[in-house]
Amino acid sequence: MSILEVQQQRNVSRGCNEDILLDIGFSRVGSSSLYKDGTGAFILSPGISQGQHEKYWFDIRDANLQKMTNTTKAWVLLRIVPKWFAFFTIESIRGHMNEKTQDSRKNSGLVYGFYCELDEKNQRIAVTAKNDLSASFSVALLDRTQTKQALCTAMKI
Repeated sequence: MSILEVQQQRNVSRGCNEDILLDIGFSRVGSSSLYKDGTGAFILSPGISQGQHEKYWFDIRDANLQKMTNTTKAWVLLRIVPKWFAFFTIESIRGHMNEKTQDSRKNSGLVYGFYCELDEKNQRIAVTAKNDLSASFSVALLDRTQTKQALCTAMKI
């Protein structure tokens, strides 16, 4: 995949299925992948697609994590191009964030990187820390209807 194709893919993934959050009252915090609703609930929701090496990946910025420190209502919703989702609590992934899995980037500051492996047949997604392949967990791969149900249940809508 060329550099131009990767940049185009990033633009597609950024807004991919964002409406699912907007429709239930969440709004984007600045230009980040963090969303907040009127009750103080947060959803960290990166849009992800296959990268330059044909792997799915995403980063979580420490700056976004800092905004979520004083709440128990915090989740991650991966919006996977073109049609999949993964939904889990922020605590599910925090245990995989440490000095070994962090990176410092010029424009993003401190970030934690993760690869994803999709198993569409069994509807599972494995999330693995980029620099610590032993730091891995698996969750259900959801379609749009299942995601709406999971969000509504979590938000008690």
